[in-house]
Amino acid sequence: MCPQSFKISHMTQAIAASLDLAARITAKIDQGVLTPGTRLPEVALAEELGVSRNTLREAFRVLMQDGLVDHIPNRGVFVHTFTKSDVEDIYAYRTFIEVAAIRSARKNPQLLEQSLGVMREAYERGAAANAVGDWQTVGSANSAFHLAIVDLAGVARLSADARKVLALARIGFMATYNVETFHSIYVEKNHQILKYLAAGEFEEAEQYLQKYFEDSRDDLSAHLPEF
Repeated sequence: MCPQSFKISHMTQAIAASLDLAARITAKIDQGVLTPGTRLPEVALAEELGVSRNTLREAFRVLMQDGLVDHIPNRGVFVHTFTKSDVEDIYAYRTFIEVAAIRSARKNPQLLEQSLGVMREAYERGAAANAVGDWQTVGSANSAFHLAIVDLAGVARLSADARKVLALARIGFMATYNVETFHSIYVEKNHQILKYLAAGEFEEAEQYLQKYFEDSRDDLSAHLPEF
């Protein structure tokens, strides 16, 4: 391998490693392991995740671009703290993407069946966790349910982007006045969407989801800081 090819290969591997690490940290945020305002200490986190500090720094840059972490000069990197200024953009995105995904679902019955299986498993996991007050699992199941809706579009890049947006939304959910109250009411709402889709009632599912997002947006916005 010539020096130039080796250099390009090394750069490609470094980029892939930082993107993979960013995805791992995103998953921790989405799972509720890393909560809003949590400081991400460079040395300790690099050791915990088994990566170099340079790789972690590159991952932080990716996460900052995605809005999932904030760098505060002289203090460090922190999980983003969600505010009202985030809400409108996030919900406009989610409404546009998920409603469009449902609209496209009728065109691909096989993909619909696959996604319904994932949605059903996510709903059942969320319902079981809701019954015992395991709110972290309820939140993770909710994210999985909505990612399965996005997957109805059959576009891998769109699903990858949606995973980041759902993690950002999860930060907002964790910042609410009452995580239990916020998540609990949406478990059965997810079940209703599932029933509409399973019955092939796509227009009803679209309309229900739009109202669902309006209620969720207003609920979240009402319990976040103004700034």
